[in-house]
Amino acid sequence: MNIKSIILSCCFLFFSICLLSQSSLPKLNSKSDFDKLSGYPLSNRYGQVSSIIIVYDLNKDVLYFVNSKRYKFHYDFCSTLANTEIDLESFNSINYSDNPNRRYLLANLNYFQSLKSYVLEISPIDIMPLPMVIKLYESVLNSGCFKKDFHLLLNSSRLLSNKEIFPKHLSIITPSYIYQNLSFQALSKCQNYGTLKFIKDIEKEKNDIHPDDIIVIDKTPIYLPVVAGIIVAEFQTPLSHLTILGQNRRIPICAYKMAYNDSALMKFNHQKVIFAVNKDTFDIRLSTNTLQSNYTQKTNIPHADLSLHTLIDINDLGKSSIKYVGNKASNLGILNKLSLHANFKVPESAFAIPFYFYHQHVSQTEVKSLLMKLLNYTEIRNNKDSIEYYLSKIRNQIENTPIDSNLIKEVVSKITNAGQFTRMRFRSSTNAEDAEGFSGAGLYSSFTGTVNSTKKPIDMAIKKVWSSLWTYEAFQEREYYRINHEDVYMGILVHRSFPNENVNGVAITKNIYRSNNDGFVINAQLGDEKVVSPKPGNTCDQFICYPDASNEIYENKKIIDIISLSNLNNGILLMNENQVQNLANQLEYIKQYFFNQTHTNKSYLDFGLDLEFKLEGATNQLYIKQVRLYND
Repeated sequence: MNIKSIILSCCFLFFSICLLSQSSLPKLNSKSDFDKLSGYPLSNRYGQVSSIIIVYDLNKDVLYFVNSKRYKFHYDFCSTLANTEIDLESFNSINYSDNPNRRYLLANLNYFQSLKSYVLEISPIDIMPLPMVIKLYESVLNSGCFKKDFHLLLNSSRLLSNKEIFPKHLSIITPSYIYQNLSFQALSKCQNYGTLKFIKDIEKEKNDIHPDDIIVIDKTPIYLPVVAGIIVAEFQTPLSHLTILGQNRRIPICAYKMAYNDSALMKFNHQKVIFAVNKDTFDIRLSTNTLQSNYTQKTNIPHADLSLHTLIDINDLGKSSIKYVGNKASNLGILNKLSLHANFKVPESAFAIPFYFYHQHVSQTEVKSLLMKLLNYTEIRNNKDSIEYYLSKIRNQIENTPIDSNLIKEVVSKITNAGQFTRMRFRSSTNAEDAEGFSGAGLYSSFTGTVNSTKKPIDMAIKKVWSSLWTYEAFQEREYYRINHEDVYMGILVHRSFPNENVNGVAITKNIYRSNNDGFVINAQLGDEKVVSPKPGNTCDQFICYPDASNEIYENKKIIDIISLSNLNNGILLMNENQVQNLANQLEYIKQYFFNQTHTNKSYLDFGLDLEFKLEGATNQLYIKQVRLYND
């Protein structure tokens, strides 16, 4: 290395050290100034965003654009400004409140790559008075390089409800605007190798898709094939089947709206590549490496006990019921017991049909011999069309064989004696779903059956649930996890249906966007419109909520941290603050129970449950209808 190169290197190192040591700027004169100070935001709810800390000192009437590479939290920087020491708890209680002694206005300034815009974000936990919000906005606007590309984000129920109060000169946007204009979404942050393939129609091209393929698809598939990775051009919810199955399989998956218009991506078509998804973007480059499977060992499932010959009432369902009727039914039994001391209900008229009755039914058919052919003949098992043919025959055998009349009498009697509900939901409850390490999300089916109905008879609902054990999708997922098909049995959870629900939703009892931090992630949708597999173009409410006093900073606040809004409710949250707060508190109660009962190495904050809930009736009664461990 010559003297000139050494001098240049030293200069570069000197300026880098100076940059890192520079704590803040009073103004942003260019995008370059922003880039010098910016880092990743603490929460990764949105992709392709960079952020800097904003601090306005009310005592000194001074604004600071803070170096986020040097300071992770507002408190860290403000501690350097204060003349006296203040502990974190006191700092938070004063400076995220409407306390008249408040010294600092705190926020983040985000730059969204897909929007090409700067967005001022005030923490949803901050109840900063609205005049101060306006003051902060104007101060940042007058000290920046933004021109027309600067907006205030209404990211909480408090700010959103005051939308009309803000002056006209404030450029206001909602989370839905950001969400709709993003181009990238990380779904399963992993890395793998494979051959990139653009697939136009999964069903028509299924025989051309192999386990070592990384597929690019334009629409969300009903079934996730066994592949090495996926790029989908459609955004997903955190609990979509595609997201959950991808995380369980530990394969990289992302949503990228421009996938079919990206010429750089298309150049990799039919090439061997390494594909990596991280929180902010994805990376693809040529590679000669081969697929690395994450599942090489057999996955064990709970043993099915066939000795119980009677229906199980909801009051008799619990942890020990797993061996007779699977996790879904046994977990509802646990929820039922918890509901007696809480402010939620479980679906009425609930009971379970044990594995015994499924076994009794298929024993009268040719299911076992068909399954043996499917499992033992290599030429059948290696051909997708042959697999589907045999599985179709198995389902037909189950659905076309008359069901035991005594079972139907028992079921009808149980329904009619339980109360006024005759329209019932029959739901899968196998010993190969809702388990730690294997959720089986969306693999099996639920059906409605009504007493004395010819259109939706009870016996057909039961048989269709049983036969859903043998769909191609369910079979292939068990193959991937090396689950022994002969050990799998179908139980059924029965409870009254919800034909008139006001809101349905899914909850995760951990903050999936900020590791080891408070907060539950909620996805909610209007009526019975699906959350995990919505119609194309439909978005749901997605927000983070906090149970009472989970942390001193949340105390006596009803915080709703909005990520997106349903397009079916005119830009208004489907649930009000009281309903959300009650949901958060009930989720916390349930989480505490399951955490104490589960053998886990995770911290409490990192421990998650996946629950389904509904609001129904004139009072919007909260029902919780399912709980399982969240596998991420």
